Amino acid sequence: MSDERPPEDVEATCPRCGASIGDHDGSCPSCGLVFLDDDGRLTDETATALFEDSDLDPDTLDLSGNGLYTPRWVRLLVGLAISAPLAPLVAFVAGSIVSFPLWVGSLVFALGWALPAVFLSRLALPSAIVAAGLVVLGSTLVVTPPVIVAGRTLVGSNAETIGAFGPDAWTAQAAFLTVGVVVLVLGAFLYRYVKRKRDAWAEAGTR
Repeated sequence: MSDERPPEDVEATCPRCGASIGDHDGSCPSCGLVFLDDDGRLTDETATALFEDSDLDPDTLDLSGNGLYTPRWVRLLVGLAISAPLAPLVAFVAGSIVSFPLWVGSLVFALGWALPAVFLSRLALPSAIVAAGLVVLGSTLVVTPPVIVAGRTLVGSNAETIGAFGPDAWTAQAAFLTVGVVVLVLGAFLYRYVKRKRDAWAEAGTR
């Protein structure tokens, strides 16, 4: 006689907190983790909890059914490439609000490049990184003149002595708004396309 318990006797536990979920209704009664989305696929939170104790990085796995794997270093390189225009833009905004030495400007430049790249590299697919990067860049362009005006007001800067805009940042609003909206729309269109493709892969993978 086998000592192995039948599968139905195995106690199911929450991948996040370890609580029993034998009588669950789609979420953990202890920590509230939702296991499946409306389409019956694992939620991102559940996928992360399942892989957090393994050697696999859940951010690099496309669990929607297509089996793609993108290494983190590749996604980081893509993030650095798409966020490169943000570095001079961030430095320009900061330099138009306050005057600072060259080393501070270099630090602002580096942070304006690296931080968005690290954030974008958390996305699973390079195409999604490019799309999200375009959305971030377009949004930043749109709000650049208002941010400069607000920043000058907040710190009480003498606008006549700093920044390429001079005393009136609003004169460039039309140009920044036009270019920003074009980039923003392009990024939103690409992101929507990537989402449709991923949903299609997920649907094909569940058949």
